[in-house]
Amino acid sequence: MQADPKHLTVHAVGPIRAAEQGTEYLECETSLGTIAILGSERSRWNIGVVEAEELPFEAVMFCVPAQSGAHAYWVPEETTLFFPAI
Repeated sequence: MQADPKHLTVHAVGPIRAAEQGTEYLECETSLGTIAILGSERSRWNIGVVEAEELPFEAVMFCVPAQSGAHAYWVPEETTLFFPAI
């Protein structure tokens, strides 16, 4: 799976949710649609960083196109987020 950098604006951040596989994710409404930022017991770093930001904010996130209609993209837990956007 290829994660490509996307420049986006985050407008809203939802609660942390649990996926069927036991992983956690944070849903965000962005200028590119709804995205899911993944986390796990091993690493919730990106989730914590996004939750701490004041809305709205710009960022560059490495995104993978989602297979389902619920999300436009998802952000793998091991990627780095860039604030403010470059």
